[in-house]
Amino acid sequence: MEEYVTINALTMSSSIETIYSNSKGAIVKTILLHPTNSDVKKATLLFDGVAFDFELLNGTTIINTPILVKSIKGSGQGVNIHITGLQL
Repeated sequence: MEEYVTINALTMSSSIETIYSNSKGAIVKTILLHPTNSDVKKATLLFDGVAFDFELLNGTTIINTPILVKSIKGSGQGVNIHITGLQL
């Protein structure tokens, strides 16, 4: 049976930081991005070195598609991120 776990949960900063890293990888199920205030926020996530930019308005952005990754890095001043998935 599959057991989903919290891969990481934190508030990102303006600097690129490692959010997840494991040589075996994980299958990410859900990523939640939420700005800590009402200002428009931007966040960048790098999945195995490939960058994706997100513009966050006044709500939670939900990424709900399976993603196989070995590394996730990201930046986004004042953006909360919560990642769930299967650790391989």
